[in-house]
Amino acid sequence: MLNENKVKMMTKMSIYEKNEGKTMLKTAKYFKGDYVSLGVLKTIISVTVAFVVIVILSALCQADSLAENVNSIDYASMGKSIAGYYVTFIIIFGIISGVVYSSKYESSRKEMKKFFLRLNKLERFYNGQKKKN
Repeated sequence: MLNENKVKMMTKMSIYEKNEGKTMLKTAKYFKGDYVSLGVLKTIISVTVAFVVIVILSALCQADSLAENVNSIDYASMGKSIAGYYVTFIIIFGIISGVVYSSKYESSRKEMKKFFLRLNKLERFYNGQKKKN
């Protein structure tokens, strides 16, 4: 005989595991520091690539003025300003991604606790059924 509560509980757990459970299981493999560090590293790499693309596109857009003033441009100050912008972008996006990945990890851990509480409840239900039989 089927127990309606057991079927509902198993269905909810299965749907959750299929949808949100994938990300939950990915984060469960890491410690918090490792997960946040990996996320920040991915962000820094992405920001670096995006910054290089922006600098190249900016140089291509101003190619005429750069070609006309090739001898009068102060390359040292231009390099310092580009490096300053790069460091600023890295710091800003690094901090933002650290906060975002930390909160994602914490919310994933909370959801994982709920999931395991449901599993324990289901296990207690099965153990109660075995004792009756």
